Amino acid sequence: MYNRNTGPMLVSDNVSVGNEQRNFDFDSGGTSVFRNNTSCDSGSNDRVIGDSDGSNQFWSGSNGSRCSSYAGALRWSFAPDGRLVVTFGGSR
Repeated sequence: MYNRNTGPMLVSDNVSVGNEQRNFDFDSGGTSVFRNNTSCDSGSNDRVIGDSDGSNQFWSGSNGSRCSSYAGALRWSFAPDGRLVVTFGGSR
């Protein structure tokens, strides 16, 4: 994901896997807050500017412990309330 928004954003609970360049690329001086994001198998190190705490696992040359659960095909379904649910490791 690439963003040049200079306004405030909350970027939370995202998973990004296997992008050719960066999984997370936020290079403007905004007041973004990053929480509970996971990045796996990226082409280069992620770049975030803003408030990023230890709940994130950004790509910095190797996969972190969370990445093992993001393997295999994706399975898509809808929850009873209409939310899209994505499950890793499903079958196509």
